[in-house]
Amino acid sequence: MKTKKIKIALFSDVLKENLDGVTYTLYNIIKRIPADTFDFLFITPYPPEDIENFPYPVHVCKYVRFPLYKDYPLAMPDFDPDLETVLDRFNPDIIHFTTPALLGRYAVKYARARNIPISSTYHTHFKSYVDYYFKYLPGIKHLLHRLVNRIMLWFYNQCSIIFVPTQPIMDELITIGIDEERLMVWGRGIDSHAFSPSHRDTAYIEELAGTDTKKALFVSRLVWEKEIQTLIKIYELLKKNNTNITMVITGEGPQKNYMMKKMPCAVFTGKLCGDALARIYASCDIFIFPSVTETFGNVILEAMASGLPVVAAAQGGPKGIRRDGETGFLVEPKNPDAFYHKILTIRNEPLLREKMSHSARSYAQQQTWDNLCNILFDTYDMIAHDALQEKKIENDYVAV
Repeated sequence: MKTKKIKIALFSDVLKENLDGVTYTLYNIIKRIPADTFDFLFITPYPPEDIENFPYPVHVCKYVRFPLYKDYPLAMPDFDPDLETVLDRFNPDIIHFTTPALLGRYAVKYARARNIPISSTYHTHFKSYVDYYFKYLPGIKHLLHRLVNRIMLWFYNQCSIIFVPTQPIMDELITIGIDEERLMVWGRGIDSHAFSPSHRDTAYIEELAGTDTKKALFVSRLVWEKEIQTLIKIYELLKKNNTNITMVITGEGPQKNYMMKKMPCAVFTGKLCGDALARIYASCDIFIFPSVTETFGNVILEAMASGLPVVAAAQGGPKGIRRDGETGFLVEPKNPDAFYHKILTIRNEPLLREKMSHSARSYAQQQTWDNLCNILFDTYDMIAHDALQEKKIENDYVAV
């Protein structure tokens, strides 16, 4: 007898491939969904570009778009008269949401009204965003911390499971009151063939960034919260002290023009994807990442798979995937001098750099998407099975 498939309705504020870390994770999951075991329905305000060839049905819900954040439309599911009908027709066994915003709120309310188990992946380090944008307004920052904590408790303490990318982030969530038994560390994977030192192209990088110089790479969206002010100060220290290190910046964003003015000798490649991104990683020598708002830091894992020692801020997700002194260095957040000295240490000690490169590559090779997705799907299966057993017990009780 054919086993009934597990139906999962997945709510994501963005479903455009290669836009950010959320979609990077989602598309790696989508590629590995066992079609004989699961059916998925995706609900989003921002669908895939090629929605006709997307392997699963997508409902595009109502949204509004803001001029300063065109890549992130705000879902308005409560104003979508068709959404409830679509969900009822699909009849999901599990509701999964990716962001505790209006779309996630709708997902939780729909699930609770129908006694459907809820799961979530934790992607955004909300506390650090409040710290970053309201650092000069301590009173408002304190109020926002309390508000954010209340919102997070409402969302996440109604979940059966929350997939958290690193142990440090899990510890923070426990501290604010999210039930520990709901939390599970579920990291991120990497294709260590797609990102590999074998993609190094010396002729390419020398034409791009000059000869007889070490290349320090930064890959990210070019937005304030990635701590680009610290990055600019690191650049200034490197230039002031004639370190013979060229900084390479890969990415796009609203602060790109500002950064180009402040970093006139840096190389800006724009956003790169696929083979071009793998080549820029492998062709550089050190990876720098000062961001303090990460729950994980996919770019760090990409750099490590490419054989780059990483100098990163010792805050949030990077603390959970970086091995200080082995695969690079963790340094005091927002401290350009600390970054500068560790970058010089790696540059000045070739044997240390080589050892870190091998350690970084070895660590990354163990982080496979196949293993992670097997854990994810096994967990979905367990949640659905437990929910089915609970319903059976309830029905038996009512019958008696």
